[in-house]
Amino acid sequence: MSGILNWWDGVELWLSGLGFVAQTVVVMPVVLLLAYAVAVVLDGALGNGIRAIQRARHTDEDPS
Repeated sequence: MSGILNWWDGVELWLSGLGFVAQTVVVMPVVLLLAYAVAVVLDGALGNGIRAIQRARHTDEDPS
């Protein structure tokens, strides 16, 4: 764990030493990729949740 923390500290120091534009160029692709991944996961979870609710409603209906 100490190795990971030391690596992260080095990355932070390197990134904070860059200028604003360079920081933006380095950070934005990472942030956009993470945001896309979170959106895909949430979209899948929401779609599965909606399907489960619809199935539950259809099984609760009267067949008459």
